[in-house]
Amino acid sequence: MAETIIASGIAQHVAIEGPAAGPALLLVHGLGWDHTLWAGQIETLVARGWRVIAPDLRGMGASDKPGSPYSIDLYADDMLALMDALGVRRFALAGFSLGGIIAAAMIGKAAARIEAALIACCGVHSTAEGEAVTEAMLARAVELGPLAFAREQAAAIWHPDFAAAHPDAVERFIVWRAAMDQAALTRAFRSGYGIDYRPVLDAARLPVRFVAADRDPFASVATLEDLKRRVPGADLVVIERSGHMAPIEQRPAFDAALVDFLDRAAVRKG
Repeated sequence: MAETIIASGIAQHVAIEGPAAGPALLLVHGLGWDHTLWAGQIETLVARGWRVIAPDLRGMGASDKPGSPYSIDLYADDMLALMDALGVRRFALAGFSLGGIIAAAMIGKAAARIEAALIACCGVHSTAEGEAVTEAMLARAVELGPLAFAREQAAAIWHPDFAAAHPDAVERFIVWRAAMDQAALTRAFRSGYGIDYRPVLDAARLPVRFVAADRDPFASVATLEDLKRRVPGADLVVIERSGHMAPIEQRPAFDAALVDFLDRAAVRKG
């Protein structure tokens, strides 16, 4: 079931699946995606009785695309306002890539509301060097145009083994990404400038699991190991034979890591 919810001053498109009485789980997708990134996980979790809430972030999918700058804190505020609008006080949380950074920001803002958090395939701080690389990439995107830029992005985010085995899926992604609002996508790319949520993780006192992909060019296993060491009691699961898109490339392993974590955290209805 998909709904449009007015929260945080924008219309947020959100997929809500599973029994109303089930424990609530918020899934936060990555940059340049929408809630359909989680299609496999939604199927798995609903079958286990979860009430899954999977929104499209501002600027992406069918949610509003305001022209003002985006930020990680703004995304976090959007998510918390959405849960308020839905009447969900406490919930578990899983974030992938950009969504993982947003999850860290949400812990900093509202840890008491979060039963447990899974953070996958991301770091949680920016660097001047990284921002310069992003700006160079965005300049190249203008020169290339949406379709060529989408192809370049696809070559980066999908591991070559997956791309070779699933060329149709990768081509669908390229066409879909090229059709996105490119100005909103640019705002999303810049949303992580000037951030550092490592102190938030240092202070976190809730169940946290980190997930890394062993062939991820954007977030190394070492990066996620460092984050794991910051949270008392946290653990790290490494997904093998996967590029950045672990929830899709290695869905069974990713689903197992998520389900096992939620079972261990004994999340209750919020």
